[in-house]
Amino acid sequence: MIKKEKFLFLFAFLFSLSTLVYAETSVDSLLGELDRTLEKREEYLKKKQDRIASIKRQLVPGEDRAALQATYAASSQLFEEYKSFVYDSAFNYGRILLQTAYKLKEEPVINDAKVKISFTLLSAGMFKEALDTLNSVKVETLTKESKIEYYAILARTYYDLADYSHDDFFSKRYDKIGNGYLQKALDLCDPHSVRFQLLKGLQYMRSRDLNNGILTFEKVLDNPKLTKPETAIASSSLSYLYRLNNNPEKAKVYLAKAAIADIIYSIRETVAIRELAEVLYEEHNIERSYKYVKVALEDAYFYGAKHRKIQIANLLPIIEGTQLKIVEGQKTDLFYYSITATILIIFIILFAIIIYRQYRKLDAAKLELMLSHENLEKTNSQLEEANSKLGDINSKLEDANKIKEEYIGSFFKIISEGIEKIEKFKNTIDRKISQKKIEDIKDLVNNMNLKPEREQLYLTFDRTFLKIFPGFISQFNALFSPEEQFVIGEKQGLPTELRIFALIRLGITDTEKIAGILDYSVNTIYTYKTRVKNKSIVENEKFEEELMKIKAI
Repeated sequence: MIKKEKFLFLFAFLFSLSTLVYAETSVDSLLGELDRTLEKREEYLKKKQDRIASIKRQLVPGEDRAALQATYAASSQLFEEYKSFVYDSAFNYGRILLQTAYKLKEEPVINDAKVKISFTLLSAGMFKEALDTLNSVKVETLTKESKIEYYAILARTYYDLADYSHDDFFSKRYDKIGNGYLQKALDLCDPHSVRFQLLKGLQYMRSRDLNNGILTFEKVLDNPKLTKPETAIASSSLSYLYRLNNNPEKAKVYLAKAAIADIIYSIRETVAIRELAEVLYEEHNIERSYKYVKVALEDAYFYGAKHRKIQIANLLPIIEGTQLKIVEGQKTDLFYYSITATILIIFIILFAIIIYRQYRKLDAAKLELMLSHENLEKTNSQLEEANSKLGDINSKLEDANKIKEEYIGSFFKIISEGIEKIEKFKNTIDRKISQKKIEDIKDLVNNMNLKPEREQLYLTFDRTFLKIFPGFISQFNALFSPEEQFVIGEKQGLPTELRIFALIRLGITDTEKIAGILDYSVNTIYTYKTRVKNKSIVENEKFEEELMKIKAI
């Protein structure tokens, strides 16, 4: 029984984990699709404008009844194209509809035109003007579909007023009035229609009935005949409900879907991409959030919605401020990277100088050997002295040759790799600058990390040094009591203290040079040296003399 419970627990854990991973993948995939759709924004805009141009060609001049009816039909189509696209144009064609309706002298047509105009005024945030227009409508003359639209717009007007005023007293009053008009619209709708489901979902949303609201809008989205504007409305509403239900992942999914639908249909009177920017900002996805909020601001100005501009104006400075901090941080990182790269180059040049000096010492030793050979025949004492010197010189020569062979190969390889990396980085930066891909440069800098390069350089030094002086650690430890000796793993590099004395054994005795090579301050090097010498069983003055007795292979 216990094993069964453990199995069920494990299964539930794995299922929830896989669900979480799938949700993250789904969101990332949709955000990628949204970015690709944004890249084609101008293409969709061109299709919209071509469609509008085609309808405009259907406008027929004339004042006879047939011409007026044709003008009304074409203007009605143009109004539908513009109503969520450009406020000024939508309002203009709404006025043409109303003027044409008056010329036709048909009450239902006149009042239907007023309903259309009120929708445009509401979308632009002109609440008073929208209500004045709606109040002038003679409802009894409207068709059933126009009455549904009339009551739905009235409900939305009062709901928007409630959200805009954000006041306990007035908001509750506006919500109550809006609920009444929404119910009137629902009473006139076919319960099986998409319009009924969208209005019913809105009713659940305003009453905070989250479960029923989610079920209703998900049912709407399952309809294969759904139009792009209906998809955008349902997706946006569903995302709002999921945010209230503390499910930000699902909210992002439906906000992304709504934003994609808005872009494809060129809907500019939209809130989806602005709300998506807000959600991403809360999750510290600043770069994407900044990108989307700028698109939302462009849409608001393109359409001409005053209240949308105000909403975005409250959010944009916050996101821009955070984005500016990130850019400043990237500039700082680039500055420090340049300094680090410069230090690395100096470090490589320093080692080249050390190798060159070893060559010079080798040449001097050879010259001394030649002079010693010339004087071998003078006296036996001179011969013995020369032989002694020759032994020392040979030992130094052998030591220098080993250092030369190992360090020249290792560090010239490091030099060439370092220069190659710097050259590639320079070429990449030049190419990105010429292509004006500033965002790519930011990514390049963000992914840059010199710490592994420095650690690899030190590790290469340690391995090369221990290859030349395989007995260095044991002979160095002989200068200390057992409890003070250094213990180093097989695959570990030298600790800082041993690395300092390894450099001294190579002949680098200048403390400032050692500090520059190891990227420490001079005081830190002095501290390390003093601490090690104080632990030794050898007197401090003789410690380095004993150190230099450690032999290479």
